[in-house]
Amino acid sequence: MKEAKDRRVHGRTVRRDDVSFSALVAPAFILLFVLTLIPILFSLIISFFNFKLTQLSSLSFCGLDNFVRAVGDKNFRSAVWTTIVQVVCTVTGQMVLGMAAALLLSREGRLVRVLRSLYIIPMMITPIVTGMMFRMMFNADMGIFNYLLSLVGVDPVNWLGNGRNALITVIVTDIWLSTPFVTMILMAGVQSISADFYDAAAIDGVSSIQQFFYITLPLIKPMILLALLFRTMDAIRRYDSIMAMTAGGPGTATQTLNIYSYYQGFSYFNIGYSSALSLIMLVVIFVISMALLKRIREDS
Repeated sequence: MKEAKDRRVHGRTVRRDDVSFSALVAPAFILLFVLTLIPILFSLIISFFNFKLTQLSSLSFCGLDNFVRAVGDKNFRSAVWTTIVQVVCTVTGQMVLGMAAALLLSREGRLVRVLRSLYIIPMMITPIVTGMMFRMMFNADMGIFNYLLSLVGVDPVNWLGNGRNALITVIVTDIWLSTPFVTMILMAGVQSISADFYDAAAIDGVSSIQQFFYITLPLIKPMILLALLFRTMDAIRRYDSIMAMTAGGPGTATQTLNIYSYYQGFSYFNIGYSSALSLIMLVVIFVISMALLKRIREDS
């Protein structure tokens, strides 16, 4: 009898907790729905329409025409290629430098603790400010990089006025901006490895390089994939620092898919086509994210 009464009391307590939890979560869920899902649904609907802000009277349903148009658009293909180059070079540089920095900053010492604090400064600067800052530093006439080159007798380089150089500067800027984020994730993984593994390997005569490839890398593989996931998603949708530095120029040299979609929507007012391009980018990010998340779950 007492056990049945306890179960009834426990059941009421659980239901009361569920109601309280739902009441606390509901405002955040509603806000997320309004700010995220509704715009995505609106963009999905608009992508099936021939919607141009300068010709609202000609609004008409066009089905998949906007997506078919993207396949035959040479500027779209150029933007996709630029995005691939930018993402691959940026993420590769960040992962390599982030790993090296994580190994160095995982050591103990007063100087290392100071360096850890200084190292995260780029993370504290917003991307738009970083873009403006590097735009001045890469200035062909008054930039500090050309000044340093002049000290060793090298002629000034047109960093932002040349297509290939401009893409390189964009990549370098993004590497500087986000490498500390990768380092923090990888450093957490490195510091979680027990020292017993390394002590046993040292006793067996295993070199430091072998320890890195056979102990460190396998044990922090989930953290590597996690950093790769975050950085790939962010690199694909990178907009602010590129817009502040080159605005996609010169020409279309640094015009990524995100910037091309922006120009189609807010410069040429092709809202339907711009929505289709944004959805293509969203699908690409989603597919890559699902693949990496599946790999993370398998390794965990």
